[in-house]
Amino acid sequence: MISNCSNFSVTQLHLFRPMILRRCNKIESRYRMAIIYATRRFSTTSISEETKLSLFTRLKSEIKDGMKRKDQLKLNVVRGILSDITYASKSTSQTTTDGVPTDQEIYATINRAIKRRQESISRFSQAGRNDLVENEQSELNILVSYLPEQMSENEIEIEVKKFIKKFDISGLKGSKDFSRIMKEIKIDSSKAPRKLVADAVKKVLSDMNK
Repeated sequence: MISNCSNFSVTQLHLFRPMILRRCNKIESRYRMAIIYATRRFSTTSISEETKLSLFTRLKSEIKDGMKRKDQLKLNVVRGILSDITYASKSTSQTTTDGVPTDQEIYATINRAIKRRQESISRFSQAGRNDLVENEQSELNILVSYLPEQMSENEIEIEVKKFIKKFDISGLKGSKDFSRIMKEIKIDSSKAPRKLVADAVKKVLSDMNK
């Protein structure tokens, strides 16, 4: 009945598992454990992983949701993100083989949009345009909601200190040490914008030379 498991999804194999195990009783013992192990592996593979939406797919669905709810603010923000993604895909080759951008690429796009909103908020605040500040802040809040939980400044500094200790960086070489750390340190840009990492590196290096 089930001749080729490769034709079935994880979810389908999970549903067929009870039937497969019942049939195992009729199979020689030397094969039985292998089949039980294989079906357990499929059944314990998170079904949610198979159905988990990529960020790109989520953004696409947010357009439909925003239209249903008539949420113009959210529609403007999400359409802006997708437009930025399209523009970036034409100017770079940073997309997967199927043409869909990765989550990390989209996070980078969102962080750039966040930076623009922050700069606008600063300008409008100085000009006393509180109405525009409020709108930019609302858009900023929507953008941030698509990012994973952000690292705190303290958490970033801890990672910087670990890197400095691991590679025995003295901090005496000034800009050379700064450049090396920024080039080689592995901190997820979706959880810590580059500017915050740079600020943390400067602070740690400055404290080392006091």
